[in-house]
Amino acid sequence: MNGQWLGTKYATAHGNDANLVVNLDRVGETYEGLIFNWPINPPYVCSAIPIRVAAHENPFATEAVLLTYTGQVDVPFPFIDSSLYLSQVTKTPQSAARRVYIEGDWHHDRMRLSYTTDLGDIGHAVVHRMGADQASTLKARVLSWQNIKDEFFRMPYRKHIFRGQSDSRWPLRSLFHREGRAELYRYTQQDVTMMYRRLSGALSQPLDIVSNDGRGAFLHLLQHHGYPTPLLDWSFSPFVAAFFAFRRHGRVAGAGKERHVRIYKFDHEAWTGTIESIPMLATPRNNLSFLEFQTQNNPRAIPQQALSSVTSVDDVEGYVALCEQRFNRSFLEAFDVPVSEASEALSDLRLMGITAGALFPGIDGACEEIRSLRFP
Repeated sequence: MNGQWLGTKYATAHGNDANLVVNLDRVGETYEGLIFNWPINPPYVCSAIPIRVAAHENPFATEAVLLTYTGQVDVPFPFIDSSLYLSQVTKTPQSAARRVYIEGDWHHDRMRLSYTTDLGDIGHAVVHRMGADQASTLKARVLSWQNIKDEFFRMPYRKHIFRGQSDSRWPLRSLFHREGRAELYRYTQQDVTMMYRRLSGALSQPLDIVSNDGRGAFLHLLQHHGYPTPLLDWSFSPFVAAFFAFRRHGRVAGAGKERHVRIYKFDHEAWTGTIESIPMLATPRNNLSFLEFQTQNNPRAIPQQALSSVTSVDDVEGYVALCEQRFNRSFLEAFDVPVSEASEALSDLRLMGITAGALFPGIDGACEEIRSLRFP
């Protein structure tokens, strides 16, 4: 039941139809998270319902408070009681539903929900789990290393950004979502705080993790050291992306001739000029925003020409495809290159100065680089 679920809620009395986003984490013997209710018609005020269900309950029933999203920035939990929110907005006392009663059941990747509020509003919904299909759905161009190298040299710098993945079958998906997590407010309040307490003494410069900028810089650091985050790493250099795509295949060159690595090309300039950026780690909105974080404590960021996308969506490729359809323009492309060309590609990249030692300053990077030379 954990993960991100999307669908439509249909109100059968008094209420409004809405798009639902259900983000659930497995916490011990329970599933916990938030349901975001985005009205299809105005007013577009998002409501949120905390949900907690015992893991062994299916069907399940639960009761929760009804909250409203305030849109506040740099607060840990920007939701308040719905009637209180309406009273603050209208400057007069308002009566609104305060509690909601939910019944539901789930099977594999489909969940059914029905609800009743304390004011008699009722409705139902069917939501589907994102990330169920682990394979990329993006159609890629298959090119040789020589052909893609020639194409990269003709591209303008910083208009596009690039990401390399060692298996062309993998979708664009953050490690946070690949680990089955979905609830970013819980992650912000618990994971980020826990990791900062553990690592703050090891940082050469302190970071203000209360602010979005400082919190993002800290997450960027964690991302580079293997901790699951809702970030995806990108580079302004297609050749740095190629290194990450081929990196793990250098020791098995010539094997797996039918397998491919993948290099994604994203029109960063067009996306940031078209799609509103939401520079927040946690948000109830669908979000894919690109950020260049502070580089304190992170010597890897500069040589990798790095920036990151922060996302609240599990299915990044699907979200980008919807935006492409909505704005009638292309943002994302993919190139697949045979794994069998790894040795040639890594040799060329080494001549360009793109090596593990250069991209990962320190002992680990140096050992990886020399190992590839001395123990090929």
